[in-house]
Amino acid sequence: MTAKKRYHPGTNGPMSIFLEDIANLKLLKLVCSGVGVEINISELSKILKRHRNTIKDRITKIFAHKIIDKPLYPLSWLRKEYPLLTISRSEFRRDEKTNKFIEKDPQIFAAFFFKEDSYNTLMIEFHKDLFSYELWRENIVEQEKITLRETRYPMDGIHLSTKRIVKYDPAASLQVIGQNIDRGYQTEINGYRIDPLSFRILRLLLNGQGIRTNENLLARNLGIHRRTTQKRLQVLLEEGIISKPVCYFPRVFVPPEYIMVMSFFEIRKRRDVVLKALQDDSHIPMMVKAKVGHFNLFLLSTFYKIEDHLEWQEELDQRFPECIGSAKNTYLSPAMTFGITQEYVSLELIESKLRSVRGKELADTVKSPGDYQ
Repeated sequence: MTAKKRYHPGTNGPMSIFLEDIANLKLLKLVCSGVGVEINISELSKILKRHRNTIKDRITKIFAHKIIDKPLYPLSWLRKEYPLLTISRSEFRRDEKTNKFIEKDPQIFAAFFFKEDSYNTLMIEFHKDLFSYELWRENIVEQEKITLRETRYPMDGIHLSTKRIVKYDPAASLQVIGQNIDRGYQTEINGYRIDPLSFRILRLLLNGQGIRTNENLLARNLGIHRRTTQKRLQVLLEEGIISKPVCYFPRVFVPPEYIMVMSFFEIRKRRDVVLKALQDDSHIPMMVKAKVGHFNLFLLSTFYKIEDHLEWQEELDQRFPECIGSAKNTYLSPAMTFGITQEYVSLELIESKLRSVRGKELADTVKSPGDYQ
């Protein structure tokens, strides 16, 4: 028996055509920028069994102190469309032109000021493939997107596959905050004293609870019926184009005031056991299997202080003797962070798709009947 093709509301064909529809792409752009995605005070009040005004007061203070960002729908499609994750070291002149390039380039997910050899900038980018990366790199120079120097150290890139991500949990580090607060090691975030209720609210919002979608607002923005909007949004979720709405830390993986550690590990023995332990570790929000020289694992981890990471790594070595060989760590403090902008890369990808679809529609409208003969 032949399986039926799957069709969806607002499309004229199977799922491959769903993102060729302008209305669907506009909806995607809205929810991925947080339009119509709101904190549900009533739901939080019921879950936490506290008065609405109490919940509202805590949430107002949490956002005022920039502990987390407003909720949005994450674009899971990003990692499918851009399966190449690149870590680049560059030597850039510190000027306004360079700043504008880093802020506006649609491939740059994160950028940091650091010093290693002759390099002074570290970037994490998303690309479609190696050819796209090389073309992007050439265009930086040929189109003079940065101020060129007479002598410049060539850009150096390490390539990873998003298909080999074995952990992706931006909210993982909240548990570390909780442990630090419980033992009195940390009491505030960005000057706000975290009480038990505030911590519970953070945990819910970072994990996608207490967030609602205002489908009426989205429908008005799109000029379509609310029920149609609801069905289209459901398809985006079912097909894995977006994930359920959540709040992120302003630096996505990294809580305010925490450092991010970018590490390459060489796991020599008991790989499955060590990998499982690292996956369960709340210090690590992201981990990717890799093949970079003798290293076979890349991970991002977060710690309140550098000393905490050094202690953690020593405990890891003691826990798994002779299992972990060499390790290379790069410490990236809040002061070193130029920006981490997953939302911007996602929105630029959607905008690029919108331009492509509009261009195709325009081309179709100007074709004469003779073009089809």
